[in-house]
Amino acid sequence: MQEAYKVGNAQSIGSYQIQSSYFSSRCSDRECLAVLADGTADHTNGRRCAVLAAEACMQEFQNMKKKAEFPAFFDRVVSKILRDMREIIFLGKTPYLSVSIQWFKDRELFYFSAGSNQSFLFDGSSYQLLKESCGRMNFGKGMTAGMISRGVWEALNEKEMLSYLGRREHPYDKAQQMILEVKQKNRKMARTAAILLVEGCL
Repeated sequence: MQEAYKVGNAQSIGSYQIQSSYFSSRCSDRECLAVLADGTADHTNGRRCAVLAAEACMQEFQNMKKKAEFPAFFDRVVSKILRDMREIIFLGKTPYLSVSIQWFKDRELFYFSAGSNQSFLFDGSSYQLLKESCGRMNFGKGMTAGMISRGVWEALNEKEMLSYLGRREHPYDKAQQMILEVKQKNRKMARTAAILLVEGCL
């Protein structure tokens, strides 16, 4: 049986000492959840917050009822993230956290972004930045949705993004090549960079 989704990811630590971004995905033959979180601070707590956020999303997704809707799912995730951060992050000030969530179900994409991450949709020819904090889009075969941290969009412009997204390669290879170009920019004070791509196959 052909898989419904292909997922690719990559990240770079930049000029930081600690990788503060984290991503995760879980896919079945009918739906897929992808999460990208960025602690945006060169500190252990930044990494902890990113991990907590991504894992909270995966736990809620695994426990979610079959007919659950995205708004209710997101409300539960936010509550869990905030609760976990209060219980676990205790050394110093909690870092600013960016979180992006993409849920693919029945040929639709439900998305949410908070913070400095960016979400986008590529339909095979055009690139659309999803500027609203949350929304719903059609999603099908040959389309690619992605989430990128600030370290990526500061380094790569839209033309450069399109040069990779339009290639006939697995999303993992595209993501790795994009992060390689981010590194090759050799920018001073480069942030940690992370990218997560999901491609529709059916």
